[in-house]
Amino acid sequence: MPSRRNFIKTSLVAGGAGLLKSTEVFAAPVQQKSGYFGIHPFVEQHPEAVFIMRTDIDRKTDSAGCKDAGLNLGRSVFVPMNEPGIPVTHNIATKPNLTAHRAVDEERGFTLEDTMGITTDGFFVEGMFDSLKELGVASNHLHTRDINGGRIIEPRGYKAMGERTGATVEAEKTRVQTEEDAKDESAFVWKDIPGGVMFSKIPYLWPFNAPDSWNLNLAKFKAHTMGLTLTLKNWQGSNASPFQGYCQKWPNIERIEKVGEVIKSEVINPKARDLIETNLKRHYDTIPRWNTPNVPREDPGYIRLYGYDVLCMEMWAHRTIDNFSASPMGLSVIEGIYGRDGDFNTGPNPFGNDNNKDPWLNAPSKLGRAWDYMSNIVIFGKDPYLVDIVGHYLGGHEPGNFGIFHIAMERGKLDVMNPMIIPVYEWDEGVAVRRPLTSFTRTPLKTSYIQQKNEPLWHLCDEPFDYGRVSETKAVPPARPSARVLNADYPASYYSQIAIELSVPEQGHAFVEILDQNGDNVSVITNAICDAGYHLATWNVGNVTAGKYRYRYRFNDYSEEHEIVLRKA
Repeated sequence: MPSRRNFIKTSLVAGGAGLLKSTEVFAAPVQQKSGYFGIHPFVEQHPEAVFIMRTDIDRKTDSAGCKDAGLNLGRSVFVPMNEPGIPVTHNIATKPNLTAHRAVDEERGFTLEDTMGITTDGFFVEGMFDSLKELGVASNHLHTRDINGGRIIEPRGYKAMGERTGATVEAEKTRVQTEEDAKDESAFVWKDIPGGVMFSKIPYLWPFNAPDSWNLNLAKFKAHTMGLTLTLKNWQGSNASPFQGYCQKWPNIERIEKVGEVIKSEVINPKARDLIETNLKRHYDTIPRWNTPNVPREDPGYIRLYGYDVLCMEMWAHRTIDNFSASPMGLSVIEGIYGRDGDFNTGPNPFGNDNNKDPWLNAPSKLGRAWDYMSNIVIFGKDPYLVDIVGHYLGGHEPGNFGIFHIAMERGKLDVMNPMIIPVYEWDEGVAVRRPLTSFTRTPLKTSYIQQKNEPLWHLCDEPFDYGRVSETKAVPPARPSARVLNADYPASYYSQIAIELSVPEQGHAFVEILDQNGDNVSVITNAICDAGYHLATWNVGNVTAGKYRYRYRFNDYSEEHEIVLRKA
């Protein structure tokens, strides 16, 4: 704690007895509908950070618990705003991870419960939607879309969720085949891809990327032959058919080029083949696993999973990066209440099937299966690349072993790959506390991603990676300590909290207290040793009377003080 002499000295330096300015805050204890909404200001203003909300659900079929998790996240991360914010009249263009799969596999004896972990939990999505409705978003402005999810939206519960919430859960038209299709603005939103390696333009299912829409990416914590299919892979399902086939190779590109000929528009970069070939050769020696030989189809040991080879990964990475370059993300979320290993319904379980070499063999008793685990985390943030890096780590993998992140860095979309230098915060009802990533439990989700020689088919890419091999840009700590109210212009959030951001230039003791007009202590909201960076101090004002208060921030021998005028009407 700073001495009285140092406190007086630094307060005078900071500005006139330490009282810098007065901030008027509207914080009514009831939910306000302002006509606008936004993301919690600490999340919005720190795209370099990733946030993790822990859940405590003991079984994946606890639909009420999953819905509450979505509702709690939505109520704390979506906040009412004054202009400029996102008008509540905008469409919420939500991309859950639905994908094309068999929800019930009678041949192998898989029930609807067995296959749950393939998709984003529908009750979690419902909770998120309900939180947006509380802010004034109308039911008919809530939408889910997935090009590959048409046959499973009913068994997976999305149709019923749509009926309960009033949301639309499927598109009327999903395929671009004719010139008339391409011009249908009610079905497709075309976006140019400046600097695209694979795409020149992409048609999105309406309302993704429409001018009056807001993109919400709600991915699933799960493995796939492409690695972990988190927010980056999830978004490819926002594309209209046949553009969405990112896991496919040149035949899919040729089908897309034929569409371009029909609609008389260049949709694939004419230099794509040369660029992919050049990049692939260069990456053989720079990206882990990229020098893995392909297994030809005529090889006696060939299985379908081997088709996801290095060429497939190179093309997928560039198409994915092209896709995100045209898609501004409102929020990127990984629903990991329960996580899934393997690839759809095939995987390394029951235990001992790690080296199952023939997942499509017509002998159900010999097949390994995918498995769901109660991982009980929800990972989110503004930057989908950073969210996925943290997701890969928590899935038991070392992110530096995956090509998507190397290629994203090379293309200038990412400046850090090491998960240990990404600021990570635990999120709990609008309170964000900086935590080491290692304090969160990892749930190993095995994949068949680019299998190496003598490696089991289902494995973790957990070999150590030297991040000194890549040119990373570490976050620069604040130059000096300071404090500011983040939500002064926001009406009350659901939890009626005042968010105060603390700038911490180096590791040290941070102390924030609330004082009344007489200078008496009302509450201590931060009292901890904090690492360099930005921290959130939260004052819950739900039961606090309106009036004038002060908050005092002390960091080591530094102190500053601000006045807050709390309004509640």
